[in-house]
Amino acid sequence: MERLSLKDLREQLPVTEEVGYFQTGTYGPTLSSAVKAVTDAMEYEALHGPARPDTRQYIMEKEEAARGHLADLLNVNPEEIGIGSNTTRAMHRVLRSFDWGEGDEFVTTSLEHVSTADASRGLEQERGVNVTVVEVDESDAAFIESLDGAITEETKLFLISHIASPNGRIMPVREAVDVAHEKGVPVLVDAAQSVGQIPVDAQALGCDYLIGSGPKWLLGPMGSGYVWVSPDQSDTFRPYFTPDVGAWSKPGAPVAAPTARSRAEFGTYNHPLVIGLGQAVKTLMSVGLDTIRDHAADLSKTLREEMQDTPGVNVITPLEPGKSAGVTTLTFDGYGEEDMQGLVQWLNDERSILVKAQWLTAPLQLDKIGMRISVAGFNTEEEVRHLIDSIRDGIRR
Repeated sequence: MERLSLKDLREQLPVTEEVGYFQTGTYGPTLSSAVKAVTDAMEYEALHGPARPDTRQYIMEKEEAARGHLADLLNVNPEEIGIGSNTTRAMHRVLRSFDWGEGDEFVTTSLEHVSTADASRGLEQERGVNVTVVEVDESDAAFIESLDGAITEETKLFLISHIASPNGRIMPVREAVDVAHEKGVPVLVDAAQSVGQIPVDAQALGCDYLIGSGPKWLLGPMGSGYVWVSPDQSDTFRPYFTPDVGAWSKPGAPVAAPTARSRAEFGTYNHPLVIGLGQAVKTLMSVGLDTIRDHAADLSKTLREEMQDTPGVNVITPLEPGKSAGVTTLTFDGYGEEDMQGLVQWLNDERSILVKAQWLTAPLQLDKIGMRISVAGFNTEEEVRHLIDSIRDGIRR
């Protein structure tokens, strides 16, 4: 695989010529190589006809290579991955594989994405499920102890983020998985904020399911996401009504073993998007996830140190080495929703800098809002310095 530099990566993102882009944790800009891969595949289908055997063969070869790149990134088998449209739907595929009933328990944490909080409410309202939210305000050790006490004989699933969306905290996933597994509870890891930002080995995490996003840190096309299902869970992974033997199966034909791919990818889907996602993954792997992680960590260290020295600004992202990556969340003394939205808008309008006004809790607490800054591999020290100066100017305006 051809090696690429961080400079090469940045050159594939023309948006960096017009804005300081610090919103990758929400929507990453799409790499030009990924855009080209999608466009080329769609044009090939349009020119030659998607149903022609030669076209199908051409597209499937491209797609299989793309799936292989994603599998290599996660250190898993390609058939163990089901590709879909986003992380939230991937999560629901896992949730709907369980036969939830009155009194069952779903355990999660206080630092999850709003889509998890919404799914939790749905389980409560539709199935009578009891939802337990484990607080993550204290140390990793305190969290693990609380988790151990929260999981009971009625717990059917535990969900935890690898990197927390509100504040960028790297969660002790492996330790949490071990606690859950000791009690016979499977674990779903939300890796939307980690895959593409830091190296992620799904097998090393030990989880049963892992979900992720294409357009965030992978810099892939919008409308792409995925679920990985461990081989131990493939038999029970049934997000849709899929029979073991299809209606067009010939009598006596061998029955293929179920996989995440066969169970999750039901019906017609967008093959060019899969190809584009694979190209984005290939590009990041050509740069190196270690390189990306270390670069973002260095820039984030500068940002946090400068913000700590700025009166009225609070860094709520963990500062200990290894406890966070490229996400930094700030709060501002006396700032409510209107103030925060105004500062974020001013940074965009006056300084061409894109950051996010971030609610820090789900369910919503109106007094808990911050500014989430996503520092990625393509960002530069010059951009970070400009961001620092602009935040200081913005709070003095």
